Amino acid sequence: MQKNNLFILVKLILSCLILFLIGDFVAELLASAIIYFKKGFFQFSWSDVFDSFLRSGYVGGLILGIGIWIKILLRARTAQKTPSE
Repeated sequence: MQKNNLFILVKLILSCLILFLIGDFVAELLASAIIYFKKGFFQFSWSDVFDSFLRSGYVGGLILGIGIWIKILLRARTAQKTPSE
């Protein structure tokens, strides 16, 4: 059970980190599209995407992954405590 919980935690954290990286990519792409329509040049850079992710995105992914893992553990614990009908 312990090893399975650790695997779920790692999987959730990685999934949430990827989710936040995709969110940073989409935000940077939309900002570049807006600049293109306003100014006439496309200013997209992968370094800006990774810079934004490494500045703040990884923290959100870690917190979200750990929070979902805790919620799963609490639900499993309450499901074990409630008497079956």
